[in-house]
Amino acid sequence: MKKSERLIYQNSNQEKIEISFYSVYMPLSFAEDLDNDMTTSKNNLQDGETFISDSLDPRSLKITGCFQLEHSNRLERQLKKIFNLKLSGKLIFSDIDGEKYINVRVDSLPEITRGQRMATFTVELTAHDPFWREQERTEYIALLTPKLHFPLVIPKGIGFVWGVKRSILETEVQNVGDAACGFRVIFKAKGSVSNPLVKNSYTGEQIRLLYEMQKGDVIEVINEPNRKLIYINGQKDFAKLDRLQTTFFSLAPGKNMLGYAADENVVNLDVIVYYSPLYL
Repeated sequence: MKKSERLIYQNSNQEKIEISFYSVYMPLSFAEDLDNDMTTSKNNLQDGETFISDSLDPRSLKITGCFQLEHSNRLERQLKKIFNLKLSGKLIFSDIDGEKYINVRVDSLPEITRGQRMATFTVELTAHDPFWREQERTEYIALLTPKLHFPLVIPKGIGFVWGVKRSILETEVQNVGDAACGFRVIFKAKGSVSNPLVKNSYTGEQIRLLYEMQKGDVIEVINEPNRKLIYINGQKDFAKLDRLQTTFFSLAPGKNMLGYAADENVVNLDVIVYYSPLYL
């Protein structure tokens, strides 16, 4: 690891430990391993094989570090407390280029070896979801931009623009990651809106809701690979999904074109998309 790099482990109890050259836990090495599991078929007398599909195995991560023997009992206890086998956690990697994280489980208790002046430790982790993630990004697909300001001057005979709304009903979203990723979308009603939807303009796939929104209503759709949820004003309500016309889609690596629509009063709709790029 470089001096500019830091590893931070945070367990599900929000307890943290930092491993860096500026911490009492100094890094010696950081390694990770990720394999691709390929499915193939082979016919009689066929040269080679036919590729069918592939999928990533869980990612293995190994951290080796050291700390001074002074206060070693306390530091050793802290390692074992935070790298708790019974708790889930996430590993955060940061450097001068930014920060990413991965959700992990601890394989075994930290292995600690005492020397004459220093103690070394080894921690092994498994990420069952093998992708590193960026912090969540925000894309405003449709949003009313306020123009009200003070001091307020309204020209006589001209009037005043209270806000400006984008007239184009689709926006380019750039997925800078290495793989397709899920997202969540927020619909906010500034007035009555009938049956809002968000769509992939390239493929025609869409997520559509059967709901008559009123002013102040907020709908959140969580669209992750193994997690599909709908909240209406904070309450779960998957029954409002238009199952016949909905196909959950992902954001492909590179350019995506997302659009939005409604059966009535689409101008009253704010649409915000949140997503976390995935990295190998």
